[in-house]
Amino acid sequence: MKNLFALTFAAQLCALWPSVSHSADFASYAQQFPLKGKKDFRTALEEGEALLAESTLTPEQRTFVLHRTALHLVRLDDYDRAQIRLDALESHLTAHPDNSMLGKYHWVRGDLAYRLSDSQTAQTHFLKASEFFSRTQDWRMLSHAHRMVANAVAKGSPDLNAIEHITLAKHYAELDNNIPLHNAAFDTEARIYKLFGQLDRALESRQDQLTWLKKQATPDPAMLSATYYGLADIFVDFGDHQAALDGFLQSYSFDAQVNDRLYMGQNQIRIAEQYLQLNDLDAAEKAFEQAKTLNEEINHKRNLGWAIAGLGRVQLAKADYPQAASLIGQGLALINPDTSRALYLNNLVWYASALSHQSPVQAIEQLTPYFTASATDTMIEAAKVLAFAHQQQQNFKAALTYQTHATTLLKQQTEQSRLTRLAAKKRDAELNLETLKVNQLQSGLDEQKRQSRMQSVVLAAAIIVLLNFFLMFYLYHLKKRKVMEKEATVLNQALTLKQQLLADVSHELRTPLTVLKLNIEALQHNLITDPDATYQLMQSRLSMLNTLIADIYELAQADTHSLQLDLQTRPARVLFDELLSSIKPLIEQDDLTLTTDNRLADTDLIVCDSNRMHQIFNNLARNSCHYSNKPGRVSVIIARQESLLVCHFDDSSPGVSDEDLPRLTERLYRCDKSRSRDLGGSGLGLSICQKLTELHQGTLSLSHSELGGLRVTLTLPLNT
Repeated sequence: MKNLFALTFAAQLCALWPSVSHSADFASYAQQFPLKGKKDFRTALEEGEALLAESTLTPEQRTFVLHRTALHLVRLDDYDRAQIRLDALESHLTAHPDNSMLGKYHWVRGDLAYRLSDSQTAQTHFLKASEFFSRTQDWRMLSHAHRMVANAVAKGSPDLNAIEHITLAKHYAELDNNIPLHNAAFDTEARIYKLFGQLDRALESRQDQLTWLKKQATPDPAMLSATYYGLADIFVDFGDHQAALDGFLQSYSFDAQVNDRLYMGQNQIRIAEQYLQLNDLDAAEKAFEQAKTLNEEINHKRNLGWAIAGLGRVQLAKADYPQAASLIGQGLALINPDTSRALYLNNLVWYASALSHQSPVQAIEQLTPYFTASATDTMIEAAKVLAFAHQQQQNFKAALTYQTHATTLLKQQTEQSRLTRLAAKKRDAELNLETLKVNQLQSGLDEQKRQSRMQSVVLAAAIIVLLNFFLMFYLYHLKKRKVMEKEATVLNQALTLKQQLLADVSHELRTPLTVLKLNIEALQHNLITDPDATYQLMQSRLSMLNTLIADIYELAQADTHSLQLDLQTRPARVLFDELLSSIKPLIEQDDLTLTTDNRLADTDLIVCDSNRMHQIFNNLARNSCHYSNKPGRVSVIIARQESLLVCHFDDSSPGVSDEDLPRLTERLYRCDKSRSRDLGGSGLGLSICQKLTELHQGTLSLSHSELGGLRVTLTLPLNT
């Protein structure tokens, strides 16, 4: 069929150009272009150059060859020579005008400008091309031209005129019964909506494209694959990873039908990433392995590196940090940082994250040079990794700086997202108006009456849109004012709390620092009779300072929602037996008697971070040790109440007053009498316990104990 079409095309050329019979080389040259498939542009260019050197070409033949060689030069990125060739074609067409070739001349001019990022010039030439193609009723090229106008408009700046041209591109592709062009118009439409931040519209466009493709007599598997891939990509932006997974699986199935190994390999990577987001680590690992095998077969280094790094991310999720660092490092070595910068930087952050657990210094060295060169999402993750790495190095100041930077970037990203949504709403209103214009362009009946009717509709629509805009504007500002008032109240409260916390921290740091300063001065002037005891006291004060700073940093992480939990489902009875066993030596070495009663059933399950639960119990145990009279008692009772786990942690006297009781979870709060910093606490233990309990969707409450001291009650949800 293809050969028949090619022969027909060659015959048409012979009919159009009577002298073609004396030039067998030209006939062979012209015959190859209607054939579909990948073309050797360099060979075709050389053949065209040889023909142009001949003096036997007719004006029509020379026009054809000048146009084709100019197009080949653009495709080969030889832009300077393409410019010269187009100048020659323009001069030739001035002497030998041809509407069809003038349209193609402007099309190639537009394509050259588009590739050189001159979107305004590209628009001008593509629009001129569409005028000539309209005269010749070349629906195929007219569809091409309007689609490229849309691309040029979108590349320059967000403008809904692009959608108008996409609608025209679809219309002319349908007139030409050209399925690939119609499908390309859908692709461009979805991409432009996504560029505008209108994900709902992009999703709707992809769904329409899918419906249209399935209505074709023999749907093209490659087109179906690309459409499902585009749908899945939009779901990723929505954060719906299950829907994205389904889309990528569908895309992969069509790639497998045509045995397209390249796209099969890339799809498997995207499938694995969705499994990773859904925390199905086994499925993610299997998909990354399949992607690795596929990309090894075709020797695609970038995607192979992507797949190997993905296997490292699975190990990172499993907390196998040495293996994770090794695999991600292998993947990075295959990814070119110049041609695939975003992919390289994303995986560099994962690499540094793995290193930070075993070699924080190396993680900092690897990531810091690229920190400011990353996209916002990558910078946020990079800041978190650097904060953790510096924390591992006990460099709490740098850790806090990076953690604060991550929080600031997240706030900026949230604000930008809000502004984007507002802009999308505005564009929605504009799009309604543009849709009316598109409908006007598509109507082909009784132009004068239709224009009169449309003017009334447009005017009414404009008034409605204007009223809606003013109503939205008023409601937005009314809501914004209320939000600002609420934000001001919250900010004032936060500022007051911050000032109080800073004052308390300053006070807590000043006392041990003063003691250290006095002891150092006394040692300098030989005023100390027992230096060993003084050094021991100084060591104690330094330990207190270190504990206080570490606790402050952990609370700061909790406040900024960057404290991550490693949640796992565990038998509740076994876990709490472990917790009780871990605190028993701590309590009994301090002349306190521990009694426990674990009433949980063997079938009770709980979703929690075991390490954080140990931290809660250790803090409560230390609290009892610090503030209970010796000898004394500690009692722990764990039981189930409906779907909740309730743990009572009691200690003996002295207790606290009714006035002090509700304030014990305040940061750095201490009672005037019995609860003293000199006993070794940071004043933050109960605050940390409360935060960690809340992160587990539980509650922590305080009351008077029957033993004469304090009762701490933990309530946590069981996994039913």
